[in-house]
Amino acid sequence: MNIALWIIQIIIAALFLTTGSLKLVLTKDNLIKVFEWIEDFTEQRLRLIGAFEVLGGLGLFLPGVYSTLEILIPIAAIGLTIIMVMATFVHSKRKETKDLIFNIIVLVLLLLVVAGRLFLVRL
Repeated sequence: MNIALWIIQIIIAALFLTTGSLKLVLTKDNLIKVFEWIEDFTEQRLRLIGAFEVLGGLGLFLPGVYSTLEILIPIAAIGLTIIMVMATFVHSKRKETKDLIFNIIVLVLLLLVVAGRLFLVRL
């Protein structure tokens, strides 16, 4: 179970590090070409979302790699879960079914990490 959780954590961390970095580096005009929903947010809010995604992505694996403060892993997963719940609402409102399904899958995987790290497997 520990190995499965690590695989999920690394995949999700890579996803959030990538998307979060894009939101931090690219301008809103460039992001709109990649993500349609970007038009609903200000550039400052996009930067804030990107920063939280990068921090959450780092929190999914760095504490485990360095065997310090492992409690940060489920905390990071909870934070990213909140982001995904909000993203689910945004895509639902915009009737973007494909993105909505993807968000729900990531949300379920994050909840698995939270449950796994808090209740099933200690590092």
